[in-house]
Amino acid sequence: MSAPILPFTEANSKRIASMFRRALRTAFDHSMKFSVYRQTTIQIRQQFETNKDIRDPQELERVIEAAEAKLAHWKHPDPYIPPSRPGGTKWQRNVPVARGPLVPGNW
Repeated sequence: MSAPILPFTEANSKRIASMFRRALRTAFDHSMKFSVYRQTTIQIRQQFETNKDIRDPQELERVIEAAEAKLAHWKHPDPYIPPSRPGGTKWQRNVPVARGPLVPGNW
């Protein structure tokens, strides 16, 4: 568990923004249609908006831990990976051919 971060600081803003992006990515991994994904993103945004004015550090930490637990629960077992990223379907598909001799020896 990390030390409590005071509300309305830059560190807290980065932490919440990171959690928001992870929530959106998790929603994308679970959705098959864009309309369903869009409705889910609206719900996620509303949940973050309801807690944006929390000033008590202990309450803020409690809400963040609950959100982290919810993200861990909903983590997709096979998340979407863009094709050209490491682990994607096109990652290193066309590896450049070696320019040196393929068979060792003096030919």
